[in-house]
Amino acid sequence: MTEQEWADPTAHTVAVYLDGSEDPDEGPDGIPMVDDDFLVLVNAWWEPVTFTVPAARPDQEWLTELDSYDPSVPAAGEQPRHPGDQVTVRPRSLTVLRSPRQLSRTYAW
Repeated sequence: MTEQEWADPTAHTVAVYLDGSEDPDEGPDGIPMVDDDFLVLVNAWWEPVTFTVPAARPDQEWLTELDSYDPSVPAAGEQPRHPGDQVTVRPRSLTVLRSPRQLSRTYAW
């Protein structure tokens, strides 16, 4: 975001993508420290806001880990979301999506 966008008083949402495996840090033993990817969707507005799941990696699936509006979410049997899918974040809350690390990614250990 630009400085002007950060200062926009009408902006009430932000999405943060946390990449858990691209260019990983290394542990003391030299093994890459990798994790799942996370997508944090924040809605500070008083009405629901719809986000579009970004295309960060091919064939990526996202599962809901947290919905601060309704702690009973995620529900058992939830269908994974994919790039391009819509996610509605309810008023004044955040939703955290997790994309499990793909074991097919290889690293030179």
